[in-house]
Amino acid sequence: MQITDEIKISDNGFVFNSRTGDSFNLNPIGLELIKQIAAEKDFENIREEMLAKYDIDDLTIEKDYYDFYALLKHHQIISQGDPLDFK
Repeated sequence: MQITDEIKISDNGFVFNSRTGDSFNLNPIGLELIKQIAAEKDFENIREEMLAKYDIDDLTIEKDYYDFYALLKHHQIISQGDPLDFK
């Protein structure tokens, strides 16, 4: 999975899609996740980092990641690929 070329992400969490004109504000966790996705980290690496950094359980991380992934795909922020392909 990759962030599409039309997407611009600021350091404070502002996301702009130049293809659709849509813009979004991410909270700090969303910004952290999208930066890790942009760095092409796979789900396992992201999961391990989140478990080490935050007081959260494995199931919550997985659910939140899948929900976030679905939002990114819906808003055309990530390339349309297999939802199980986290690279």
